[in-house]
Amino acid sequence: MWPRSVNEIFPRSETDFFLEDRERGIAFVKDAKGQVTKAVLTNQSGLNVTAVRKAEEQAAHVDPKEYDAYVGRYDYGGGAVLTVTRDGDRLMAQLSGQPGFEIFPRSETTFFWKVVSAEITFVKDAGGKVTKAVHKQGGQTLEVRRLE
Repeated sequence: MWPRSVNEIFPRSETDFFLEDRERGIAFVKDAKGQVTKAVLTNQSGLNVTAVRKAEEQAAHVDPKEYDAYVGRYDYGGGAVLTVTRDGDRLMAQLSGQPGFEIFPRSETTFFWKVVSAEITFVKDAGGKVTKAVHKQGGQTLEVRRLE
């Protein structure tokens, strides 16, 4: 559910980088204003994959008091648990064995991560209590129950 590993990249130039094996690389492409618009990744076989830069999503305004309803633990199965906590005006999420990250409101009940393309929607029962969440990532949807 989270980024699996981090590889250091080394500069060849201002926009061209390589990985430690020197066979894989990343070239950042800039527009006329000097803004990076895409990255071209080259694998060991010399094949290129172009990744267009996604515009950074802006968080919706939600009263942080609403976050208290989402604080808790959510069962992802196989022993994995997502722990949601409130840190002042921020809502944080941490999957078992992974670092915690802030999640940002897309709406009052749906939040997204900036470190990975994923979202979670908290589902309330008729009484307004959160009973589960729906996690979407990589074309998959996972319904997770809230643990008490």
